[in-house]
Amino acid sequence: MKISVAWVFDHIDANWRTLSISELVDQFNRTTAEIEGFYAVDLDVKNITLAQAKEVGKDGVTLFSSEWNKEIELENHGLVQKGRFFLVKKTTDGFAWLNLRDLHCDKEGFAPAVDVDQDMRAGGWKKQFKSDDYILEVDNKSITHRPDMWSHRGFAREIAAMLDLPFVPLEQFVVQKDIKKYNNHVPSTDDCPIEIKLKDQEVGKRFAGFYFETIENGPSSLALAYRLAVTNNRPIDFIVDATNYVMLDIGQPMHAFDAQGLKTIEGRLAKKGEKLLLLDDQELKLTLDDYVITDGKKPISLAGVMGGKESGVTPETKSLFLESANFDATAVRLTSARFKVRSEASARFEKSLDPNQNISAITRFLKLLDDQEIQYIAAKTISSLGKNAQELVITLSHDFICARLGIDVDSEFIIKTLQKLQFVVEQKEEEQNVVYVVTVPTFRCSKDVTMPEDLIEEIGRFFGYDKIPHVLPKKRLEPSDLTSIMRVRDMKCLLARALRMREVYNYAFYDEFFLKEIGFEPQLPVNVVNPVSQNWCRLVTSLIPHLLKNIKQNSADYEQLRFFEWGRIWKKEKGKIVEQKSLAGILFARKSDIDFYDAKALLGNLFESLDMDVRWKKFSKNERFVWFSENQSAELFYEDTLVGGVGKVDSSFFTPISDGQAFVFELNGDLLLDKKDYVKKYVPVSRYPGVHRDISMLVPLSVTVDDVVDSIASVDARVRDVKLVDFFQKEEWENSKSLTIGFVIQDQEKTLTGQEADLIFDRIVQKMKKAGATIR
Repeated sequence: MKISVAWVFDHIDANWRTLSISELVDQFNRTTAEIEGFYAVDLDVKNITLAQAKEVGKDGVTLFSSEWNKEIELENHGLVQKGRFFLVKKTTDGFAWLNLRDLHCDKEGFAPAVDVDQDMRAGGWKKQFKSDDYILEVDNKSITHRPDMWSHRGFAREIAAMLDLPFVPLEQFVVQKDIKKYNNHVPSTDDCPIEIKLKDQEVGKRFAGFYFETIENGPSSLALAYRLAVTNNRPIDFIVDATNYVMLDIGQPMHAFDAQGLKTIEGRLAKKGEKLLLLDDQELKLTLDDYVITDGKKPISLAGVMGGKESGVTPETKSLFLESANFDATAVRLTSARFKVRSEASARFEKSLDPNQNISAITRFLKLLDDQEIQYIAAKTISSLGKNAQELVITLSHDFICARLGIDVDSEFIIKTLQKLQFVVEQKEEEQNVVYVVTVPTFRCSKDVTMPEDLIEEIGRFFGYDKIPHVLPKKRLEPSDLTSIMRVRDMKCLLARALRMREVYNYAFYDEFFLKEIGFEPQLPVNVVNPVSQNWCRLVTSLIPHLLKNIKQNSADYEQLRFFEWGRIWKKEKGKIVEQKSLAGILFARKSDIDFYDAKALLGNLFESLDMDVRWKKFSKNERFVWFSENQSAELFYEDTLVGGVGKVDSSFFTPISDGQAFVFELNGDLLLDKKDYVKKYVPVSRYPGVHRDISMLVPLSVTVDDVVDSIASVDARVRDVKLVDFFQKEEWENSKSLTIGFVIQDQEKTLTGQEADLIFDRIVQKMKKAGATIR
């Protein structure tokens, strides 16, 4: 962005020519933002004259310079109107049109028609015209967070505060005009025959309109056109140039509509497929997310980005409707990026402009008309739609400021600095501490200053960060609980070494293409507001789909694979988003069978290392665990709390992924970490021998081993060490399986007789029969 120093000092009551620009730039860089460079500009007016177009032909133009008393013949460049005045330069070969590069503008083209006072056209304008200036080249990225700085007045406010110079009040740059406020609709009246509607106000937040029954649209003033050119903006005619000048002057974009035949102005979201031809002749096919200004039927402007060609101002414009609005920054940015149309207006709107400055833009425009003595007949009031933005009040203490800056700052300096930046400060005494109640103006709280630390930054940068002593931060070493860190390390070591599993790291978002491929739809997923792509838009609710994808990507090269992942999942619970650590793993075999109980034994090593007595219960089919085989899966519980789910992957679910079999598990990582270690106490071994017995039986597939173990252990307190010894299953057994359970019958007080042991064993047999088991 290019900033004119002379223009900036319109808003500062001081002479910029008395300053060192290099020192100004250096201080600005240390205090506010980065100025990448600066250079001087001037216009050598000795060889330039103001000439009037007397005759305009298809190929040539005859102009007359009263200053040089000479007729000049030039080629017609296509933008010449008879009677208008143009700048012509003397060259070694004769005469030529003055072009934009002669005015220090980087754009191609010719200088437009200009206007100066009649008594100055014979050369007197040269004495009045001030062309010397310095142009600052500002790094836009350094002021992205400062919407108030996207204007010359914003720079003036900073420089005036920085140099302690008088800042000129805005009232000197605007005219006073009555404002009539509405919510979202303005009916047509004699004063303003154009009806105004404002819809979808979450995007179109505020709208101000002003109607000109008649207006004189002539050439731009020489001074105004030169200012636009040196800041790299193309001057066109007075109305268009005045709207651009206001935008560059106070930071509020505006748009002028030719009001001929215009009966309605409506702001709304576009309808899908609506078309709009922009001023640059680009035709757009609009989407439902684009905000437009319409004539009540069709779009005539892409809000916040660029106007439409159909309603644009031309030299024949006689009546005018002036729009000054505030649009949602995100909506403007997305629309601009969607159509690859970036303008000076969109660059400002996407920074979150002050919503209240749209009225000031209209009154500033009227001041330019009056200063240039443009003739017009206009409405008596400005129509304003939408709510006013409210100033923000922030309270912070003096001790808090000094603590954050790391140095003691004088109270008078704090108040003076904030006041120079146009904050309102009230000082109070509370509990032997100075407290500042700061009212933040809307041009700063719209995005930049929202909390006490932001105010401290304002104080610190004006105090000078180079004045704050360099002190190395102190690092206080204190013992901390490393239990969770060590537990994660131990779990990973066990899985990687003892169970020969490889750790993987997957993306935090679901792969939507893979989910469709396996036919899985997550329950209550967390959607991202601004996803990086359509394929990565929902946070994972389980790590298992990614592990299944890992198998698909690698199974062609390996007969067996074992992966595990320690990661995070996100889910919705009672309307809130909950983030949870998770441990998941998968065992894959292409040709050999994966035995559920062998996999269970492997996973049991993990729980044993964590000292967790986990209970395996019958699997409950639900929407979360859709990949589990119903009869070879289980839910794990620790002290009545669900730890997770384990089991073989259903063959119908696994077929689209790979041929073979897979066993998966997913455990609550937070529960594994939060599990409290307990002090182990020595329990003496019984002095009396135990009787080892086992029992073989056929049980339904729906009965889990843990159910059988619990039933046997509950028969008598002397039944101990109940464990699965063998498991077997045949196809002809249909829905049954064979289990062999071993156990020890032992008394702590005496040696059991054979008869006593047999009685306990018989009770076990009877209980299992009642439970539906067939004793073998």
